[in-house]
Amino acid sequence: MGREAVGQAADKKATRKFWIKMAFLFVLIGISIVLLFTITDSLTEDSITSFPALIAGINLDWLFILLGVIVLCIFFDSARYAYILKISTGKFHFRASVKVMFLGKYYDGITPLGSGGQPFQIHYLHKKNSIPAGVATAVPLVLFTVSTVVFCAFAAVLFCLAPGYIAEGNHTITTTFYTIAWISMLFNLLIPVIIITVSLFPRFGKRAVMWIVSLLAKMHIVKHPLPVGMKYVREAAAYRASLKNILKRWWHFIPLAFLSFCSAVLGMGVPFFVMMTLADFTPSFDIFVQILCMSMLTFYAASLVPTPGNSGALETAASLIFATVLGASAGGTIGWSILLWRLLTYYLYIVIGVGITIFEMIRATVRRKRAERAT
Repeated sequence: MGREAVGQAADKKATRKFWIKMAFLFVLIGISIVLLFTITDSLTEDSITSFPALIAGINLDWLFILLGVIVLCIFFDSARYAYILKISTGKFHFRASVKVMFLGKYYDGITPLGSGGQPFQIHYLHKKNSIPAGVATAVPLVLFTVSTVVFCAFAAVLFCLAPGYIAEGNHTITTTFYTIAWISMLFNLLIPVIIITVSLFPRFGKRAVMWIVSLLAKMHIVKHPLPVGMKYVREAAAYRASLKNILKRWWHFIPLAFLSFCSAVLGMGVPFFVMMTLADFTPSFDIFVQILCMSMLTFYAASLVPTPGNSGALETAASLIFATVLGASAGGTIGWSILLWRLLTYYLYIVIGVGITIFEMIRATVRRKRAERAT
């Protein structure tokens, strides 16, 4: 009975923390939407299009194309996990890959600077799918490393193209956005470099792990630094062994890089298809590249702001960039376009992630109660 009471108390505490976080997140999203429409209304010549007029003006052909692009984004993101699991374990695990992808996006979206996705994915792969700790650790980190390098290379190309495409029509984006975006991109590229360095130089990696754990102990975050440090050193060794096994077949990274590139192009291209759906644009390759450049600038200009999912910062950056460049041609649909973009690339994953998390919480509670009754 005592064990049951402790379990119930733990469940209640976890549930309470979950809903507090969700309440804070949804308040932040609400503030972001208000900021979004306030900024776009002040920067565009036309007033914001009314919702009934927006619905009446939707281009249905482009709407179906847009939905197809979102499905492809989900497919490519999931296929990357399925592929890396296949070359690591010999099995595709596609169903688990879809779930891991959604949960990774969800935890990235609710934690500052997108820092929660990989740790939870490692936990989920190891605990829920019985994948060895080293492989479970290597899969998200290898995928993160490859996708980050590909994404940063793609971003660098777009940043170089941006001045020529965005300056058209006497519209200019201040050098502040370019500077912040370049710094943010280089900072993101530094993370996989550190991961690779720690993996290739085990002695340095061991010292780095123990130093970080010692620092966390001084901050009273870790209570028992020595056993915790040794645990992470063992896991790092398992990760390094798994990583070396993957690196022996380096040519397997080519399809992974291709999938990551497709995911990056489609992800950054979503605003183009949204604009085609809601605004009166004539599609062209130049407009597509222009919007790719603006999307990438928006993403990196906002990525250093430590709010969950960069909420507030991304809407503000997108409003300033898109309204400044496209305000005259997109009229009062800019705000709605950015909102639909965020709905399909951020809010959708939050809703699905909340659903999966609630389902997992209920299932864990049911299984624990069954186990207690069985004993």
